[in-house]
Amino acid sequence: MRNGRIKNREEMGLQSRFQDHVNSNRLWQEGDLLLLACSGGIDSVVLATLLHRMNQHLEILHCNFNLRGDESNRDEDFVRALAQSMGIPCHVQSFDTQTAIKTMGKGVQEVARILRYEWFDKVMEVRKKTNKHTYLLTAHHADDQVETIAMNFFRGTGIAGLHGMQLKAGNLIRPLLFARKAEILDFAESNAITWVDDSSNDADNYSRNHFRHNIIPQVEIIFPSVAQNLLDNAKRFSEMEIIYKKQIEKIKDGLIEKQGQSMAIAVYKLISMSPIDTIMFEVFRDFGFSAHQVPEIKKLFDAISGKSVSSNTHRVLRNRNWLLIDPIDEKTHDIIVVEEGVESVSFNNSLLQIKKYDGSCLPDDSKDHAWIDMQSISFPLILRPWKPGDYFYPLGMRKKKKVAKLLTDLKLSLVEKENQWVLESDKKIIWVVGRRIDDRVKITASTQKILSIALEKSVEN
Repeated sequence: MRNGRIKNREEMGLQSRFQDHVNSNRLWQEGDLLLLACSGGIDSVVLATLLHRMNQHLEILHCNFNLRGDESNRDEDFVRALAQSMGIPCHVQSFDTQTAIKTMGKGVQEVARILRYEWFDKVMEVRKKTNKHTYLLTAHHADDQVETIAMNFFRGTGIAGLHGMQLKAGNLIRPLLFARKAEILDFAESNAITWVDDSSNDADNYSRNHFRHNIIPQVEIIFPSVAQNLLDNAKRFSEMEIIYKKQIEKIKDGLIEKQGQSMAIAVYKLISMSPIDTIMFEVFRDFGFSAHQVPEIKKLFDAISGKSVSSNTHRVLRNRNWLLIDPIDEKTHDIIVVEEGVESVSFNNSLLQIKKYDGSCLPDDSKDHAWIDMQSISFPLILRPWKPGDYFYPLGMRKKKKVAKLLTDLKLSLVEKENQWVLESDKKIIWVVGRRIDDRVKITASTQKILSIALEKSVEN
């Protein structure tokens, strides 16, 4: 625990600048509820002090990740005492972070971030029920911004990362982004403010700490004004991004088409774009692809149909003259048993409507509607995805045909082929759903009862 020494100087310098900053940027209005994420460190304690002196409607949120033993409990006790001394509510959440790390399979910092923001969101939702205008505040300052910009540059985040953290993003506000760390420390010491130190901030095994303790100080040896230069550039990049985004959205609108369930890009259009790498990065990042995957996607320009590149969430597939983009479906296709009397069946975001008619019904010729002679089938019917080796006797033909050959003849995309289902009765396929019925179940002059099965696509299960 540290206690700053008192200096004989103007105490309200940062306080006045802070209030002007809040007012000029209209960060919130009088009476709004401010939920401050407070670790007990100097930054969040100074922010709490600044807000308290402005008589803001303030509550404190503290996360105990139980990663530093007694030190974690010390921090919690300190924050509780801080809130009590200010006469404001304090909300504390204790996490079993080690178990979460094993469950999520992610690093300590990422897991901690996920846990705290999930909890923050829950608290926000509860507090919004009684305080419509509720905001979450964090104590990120200008030096944090410098580190973020530098890290984003080396990560390759593109122009979006070069403006750093936003002052206000939805319900999240970072009101100290204007202040340098030295100003915060000076204010704390001048006002005898007490805070606690997190020992993990001294370690270099986290990326941010390595930038803070090593990389940026080394750069400052050569370019002493590097921090201020990065902050100035952040403002310029923020304005540049507005223009950049407008142009990128215009390009996307002319490039991406909807084909069935897929997003599609004509290969010839993409190849003609310039600068192609930047455009591809911006187009495919929306689907979870990183900058280093752009060269892999470019290889699909010369690939045969069926070649693909995947992100964690999507797949880009070469299909003839197109690149098809689809979400990776982790659901398994179940075999669905259709009993007699069932009137509707949901499957694969589609729906089958089943009805019975007498032989006098006049069928239509829609491919999405199967009309079947009930005397030629037996229940239950089986609805399932097609598989290699499946065959049937297409309507009007006496010879059998493989389902795979039918789908190829229809010039279906690989994605459409993957999503094709069949309906069978007594181990024989009676309908390649939405394509063709089997000749053996067609309606004839002697048909007395008809089974009508209509396909409705794009229905949520």
